Amino acid sequence: MLKTRLFILIALLIGSTLSVAILYGTTEYMAKSPNAFIRKIPPFPITADNVKDLKNGQLYFAGQNGNYFYLGNRYIKNLLFRVDLKTLDTLMVLLKAPRNFKPLEDAYVEIDSASLFLIDGIKAKISTGSTTDYTLTQDIVGPYFSAAVPLSVNSFLFRSIGGRNENVLGKQQVRGMTFVREDLLKKQVDGIFCTDGIFLQVPQRNKVFYIYHYRNQFLSLDTNLSLLYKGKTIDTNSLAKIKVGRIKSSNQVTMAAPPLLVNKQACANKDYLFIRSALKADNETDDMHDKATAIDVYSVNDGKYKLSFYLPEFAGEKLTDFKVYDKMLVALFGHYIYTFKLNF
Repeated sequence: MLKTRLFILIALLIGSTLSVAILYGTTEYMAKSPNAFIRKIPPFPITADNVKDLKNGQLYFAGQNGNYFYLGNRYIKNLLFRVDLKTLDTLMVLLKAPRNFKPLEDAYVEIDSASLFLIDGIKAKISTGSTTDYTLTQDIVGPYFSAAVPLSVNSFLFRSIGGRNENVLGKQQVRGMTFVREDLLKKQVDGIFCTDGIFLQVPQRNKVFYIYHYRNQFLSLDTNLSLLYKGKTIDTNSLAKIKVGRIKSSNQVTMAAPPLLVNKQACANKDYLFIRSALKADNETDDMHDKATAIDVYSVNDGKYKLSFYLPEFAGEKLTDFKVYDKMLVALFGHYIYTFKLNF
């Protein structure tokens, strides 16, 4: 009896491992298989500028103020590094608060010019302050949210779960005024994973973007969440290729198989939307797809595709994250930071 049970357990372990491996391999094949689109690669769209070893691979982009950009620490929430855009010289600064500083694990910092934001969706609030003294002085409290775009020290946009148990977008103001748009994000599978995406603001414009992770679509919205236009990325994946399941013990919905990721990361300057695509174009080799990251560029005004460029691996590290500040692209490759000048 013991041998039979042991055999069954081993068989189940091998079977589950093979299932995961097959699903992962299928997803990798789909990402690398022909996707019925090509990329326009002009000569010398970017020029390498400066590089620095930060000796720390736990940093993320927090925002920009003038000639400086900021990096936050994923684990030490009140620690920031101010970095000179030209020289990459760094200065460490600490956030201060009049009360106990106890942000939760998912909290992160954003900086927009002189405005400072500590975003904590689990606590359902954004704490605001200024980079003049790096002190948080006010809280904007709203519903629980999974993504947010601070507009000012008085309001922010958010993504949350609505009454139909699906993702919705909304706006929260400091005096407690809240409104929600339940018609913007379009359900294809479950209404949560299938509408997951990237929520970001366009600098110097009263405009935001919502870019779906698992389909070739994005929304251009004003800061009152009125739809300006719907855009499409250059690939042909219009339907989210995901499979969801439910955990009976906790009644939670989860991914039942690795999804086909279409749009991995994104950022914007006042003229262009930059999307890091996870898919291989028909005019790329497997080697190009494996060793370099493709960035596709779209017009902020109408969402039309303009061009693409690549960010190759650096020092054995693939791209971790990137931002564009005016005509300068700043990229993180593990613990290295690399700047590039845009030539368009």
